[in-house]
Amino acid sequence: MCDNSTKYWIGINMNPATTPARFHLLLNYFPSVEAIWNAPREKLESLEGFRDAAEEFCEARDEDQVKEEIKKCRDLDIDVITLADEDYPDSLRAIDKPPPVLYVKGNYEQDDQLGVAMVGTRKNTNYGKRIAKKLAGQLAREEITLVSGMARGIDTYCHRAALGSDGRTVAVMGTGFDYTYPKDNANLMRKISENGAVISEFPFEQRPTRWTFPQRNRVISGLTRGTIVVEAPESSGALITAHDALSQGREVFAVPGDVRRQTMKGTHGLIKDGAKLVEDASDVLEEFKDIQATLPFDEEEESEEDIESGLNGDQKEVYSRLDYEPVHFNDLVASTDFSAARLSHIMFQLEMENLVEQLEGNKWVKSK
Repeated sequence: MCDNSTKYWIGINMNPATTPARFHLLLNYFPSVEAIWNAPREKLESLEGFRDAAEEFCEARDEDQVKEEIKKCRDLDIDVITLADEDYPDSLRAIDKPPPVLYVKGNYEQDDQLGVAMVGTRKNTNYGKRIAKKLAGQLAREEITLVSGMARGIDTYCHRAALGSDGRTVAVMGTGFDYTYPKDNANLMRKISENGAVISEFPFEQRPTRWTFPQRNRVISGLTRGTIVVEAPESSGALITAHDALSQGREVFAVPGDVRRQTMKGTHGLIKDGAKLVEDASDVLEEFKDIQATLPFDEEEESEEDIESGLNGDQKEVYSRLDYEPVHFNDLVASTDFSAARLSHIMFQLEMENLVEQLEGNKWVKSK
């Protein structure tokens, strides 16, 4: 962290005139990052592809800002890994114009490169939530690192399921470390850094913008051997990650769903285009022959018959009328012979057994 080389890497990466493409242009032209940092404006202006950025680059060079950035890294125990470092992930180094600088909170391990990415919509259905948790949990128990973007929705359920299965997970941020996005995932971010790593290519003060998230998506796919899209509409950023994975020569997997739902249009489009259809983690693992996984999985899901065998008659009747998509309490009253008070008691019993879950608006879904 203290050597001059790292200082220059950080400084160039912090410069608002520097994009990954421009950084690589400079690396190909100059003999060292120190030479880039000290390059006179005239020389930068003579470089084709950097001419328009030369003035801004020179005016933005500020060693005091770089020192403050390094101090923040030390105070928050954040490592900086550059393309010049041996521990830079090989899988990420192999993509087109990889991020020259990575800020890493936690413990990134080389075996994490054998992991799998999972992405999807922020506005998921209960079906998408259940599938994300199921797949992430299965893969985590097979010691596969789960990589995602820590966004609301599918990303969050992926990270939480991996942690809940005592597995490793890596989050790739679309902001700098000064900004946890979304804010309500601050505690999740801390847990991920304690059981994996949180990574950003952006300097601390980079706010969330429309361009930072698509840019980080190539890192999510680039850090892994394959990407699973769980639930995504046609306009989803998850599809950007999937297309990045394809361009990087990585596997792409997609989970099918209800053809009537807009949130499934993107995943079904991927399947039509050749992505592998995924029903459980075995569909993913069989593509990677080097993984010595024991299948079927140790923790098989209970069948509906097994679940209902432990219920009394009234509980069975109510449970059978529920689905994995929300059903309003009043609709349950209308479809049964139970009073509202009796039904409330039955729902309480089922909830205590973790068989049902109440959602906003007094709607209910199956949990198993």
